[in-house]
Amino acid sequence: MNIGYLGYVITLLYVAGALILLTDVKAYKNANLEKEQKASKVLGWINISLGFTLMSVNWVYNIFL
Repeated sequence: MNIGYLGYVITLLYVAGALILLTDVKAYKNANLEKEQKASKVLGWINISLGFTLMSVNWVYNIFL
C-alpha cells in the first residue's frame, strides 16, 4: 500500500497545464506577444505531458512491481 502525494501532483500538473493553455496563451495572443505565446504553449503541454507520464509510470509500477 502506497500512501503518497503522487495523485495530487498529477492533478496539479493537469490543472496547471490546462490553465496555462486556456488563459495565458489567449492573453498573449491578444497582446500580440508571439514569443511569450509560444513559450506558454510549450510549458502548458509540458505540464500535461509530465502528468500523463507520471500517471503511466505509477500505473506500471503498481501493476508490475
